Amino acid sequence: MDFQQIVSLSQGPLSIMNPLSIEKVLYIGEIAGMAEGKSVIDFGCGNGTVLGLWSQNFGIGGVGIDIREDACRTASMTLEELGVSDKVSVFFANAAEYEKDESETYDFAVALGASQIWGGIEETLKALSEYLSDGGSIIIGDRYWKKDLVPPEFCRQWSEILTEYEILQIIKDNGYELRSLIRASDDDWDIYESGIWRNCQDWLAAQEDRESDDYREVLEYFHRIQDEYIAYGREYIGWAMYLITPSL
Repeated sequence: MDFQQIVSLSQGPLSIMNPLSIEKVLYIGEIAGMAEGKSVIDFGCGNGTVLGLWSQNFGIGGVGIDIREDACRTASMTLEELGVSDKVSVFFANAAEYEKDESETYDFAVALGASQIWGGIEETLKALSEYLSDGGSIIIGDRYWKKDLVPPEFCRQWSEILTEYEILQIIKDNGYELRSLIRASDDDWDIYESGIWRNCQDWLAAQEDRESDDYREVLEYFHRIQDEYIAYGREYIGWAMYLITPSL
């Protein structure tokens, strides 16, 4: 079983595939200035809930892109259920290889929990900037270190995670300003992680062959992420959305 399949079974049933509440999704849309007549492109859109909520509540149109075909199918159904499928489309594609039309620009370029697509926050910022219309905004959602002192064995395992000060400097060094940040609470994290655990457990319980490679891989994944979260993750790793605008 490849990693994308594990993501699908562990996170696919979640409506929002990040430690986010609906209230925070709507709040960042509001302060970003999303409105009728404006457009957004969301890389790694997952099940489409965030895009759908923005369109339903603010009238914005746009595009979602995800590398998982099952997520794209779910996203299309989500947009249909929310009554915004005429405003928002979803494409099955590798975002890192997505080729935009020369004139294709958006008021908002978004990557929530998807900076691994380009290899880090700075690379993501540069990639998203290519899709912005004049005066457009970027929204990046990603992890950060809550503390400066992190156990070495854990820090080495997650070498791509930065401190929020490092994230701020990347934003400024690339010609942007940090307009606002919205952090996930401990409750947001617990709800998100616990949802993944339940989905893994439900999948495992439904399997008849408990000696299969797939069963062992999912069981190992479930135990590993649970151990990491309880031992280190909840204490040391945060997650936030960063609303980024052009420099003043």
